[in-house]
Amino acid sequence: MTKEQKNMNTVMIVDDTPENVSLLDALLSAEYKIVTASRGSEALKQIRENPPDLILLDVMMPEMNGFEVCKILKADEMTKGIPVIFVTALTDAGDESHGFSAGGVDYITKPFVGAVVRSRVKAYLALSEAQKYLEDWNGSLRKRLLQSVKTIRLEGEEHKVAREMSSDSYRNLQSVKILSALFKMMNNHFSTYSQAVCDLAGEAARKMKLTSDEVAEIKLAGLLHDTGLLVTGRASQEKSVSEMSANELRDYNAHPERGQAMVDSFDTLQNVGHMVRSHHENYDGSGFPDGLSRDEIPLGARLLAIADSIENAVASVSEECDEYAIMALRTQAGTRLDPRLIAYFTTSIHSRYFKTNKSGLSDEVEVSSGELISGMRLSRDISSTTGVLLLQKGDTLDAARITLIRRLRQAKKQVDNGIWMYIA
Repeated sequence: MTKEQKNMNTVMIVDDTPENVSLLDALLSAEYKIVTASRGSEALKQIRENPPDLILLDVMMPEMNGFEVCKILKADEMTKGIPVIFVTALTDAGDESHGFSAGGVDYITKPFVGAVVRSRVKAYLALSEAQKYLEDWNGSLRKRLLQSVKTIRLEGEEHKVAREMSSDSYRNLQSVKILSALFKMMNNHFSTYSQAVCDLAGEAARKMKLTSDEVAEIKLAGLLHDTGLLVTGRASQEKSVSEMSANELRDYNAHPERGQAMVDSFDTLQNVGHMVRSHHENYDGSGFPDGLSRDEIPLGARLLAIADSIENAVASVSEECDEYAIMALRTQAGTRLDPRLIAYFTTSIHSRYFKTNKSGLSDEVEVSSGELISGMRLSRDISSTTGVLLLQKGDTLDAARITLIRRLRQAKKQVDNGIWMYIA
């Protein structure tokens, strides 16, 4: 085995039809090490001896079908983290629901489309590798954050931020920021848009005086709410709903459930998963996937819907973005959006979009951490002492981010400079 082969991810193909195995092998063998099995029992034995990085699992097999095999894998502590993509000719929505319940992360339907197979395998391997890395990284982050929180003795808003930084949800937020950076490599617009929804919904949640954990969960949901689009091709095509074919629209409408399945791979993020699932539910009950209305829709999902409407409105005009966004919210109040929540966004809309409408952000200036104030925008990335990306170019500073930067500067024990900000 060559050095390059040793560094390859291993993909297992489980299918009793040799032609399907040969075709999938031809599509993937240039980038991955391929192992195969023709029966469920054979696959389970191989997986326990040499766990692969991802499994392509046929649904219809003799002796033991794919759903049964997947349930056994997810019940085993050693194999439950391996992503399983079902390979099937089934197209019924009930079959998809059965597969997600069994623990699968996605479906690939026959006949195979090469670009779809390669795209989804690549996406889920990247997500799985990032998640494994986060298990180690989170332990280190926990120690650093807890030590930092002990030194914070601030009043008002900064004291609230300190409690957020010591919470499990805040640590999850930092974890998902790494995944957000991963998504950025796949599609820059997708990452920027998701960060904006995260910031807007998080700011509104704070103004509502929700708990630190609730704020952090809503921000997580903002970052991850459209992850189900990454494996459909929708995130890169940027095709409007009105331009989609019937098949494309069906695939698009399934992305909230697919996103929930991805988020639920984190054991502690069930609340976030519910928000991701419900972010396209409408206040009047006309949304999808469950047709929820009013307070049946999770509060976080209702906030995400407003943040999403703001970003869509701002993206559609070049001038007076703040006023246009507020007008768009008012026209959707009571139908798409919860009219009781819109007021929590108006201040953020004016502060976030007013100045950038009148004069572009072009120049940058270097400032110390003591000079940082909410509303400033980073012109360069900020990384941890180990090189992990924490804040990205273009991020808008709030109290939480400012506190994180100051704690990072103290941990590095370096001269307090080198923080670059945009100036109008």
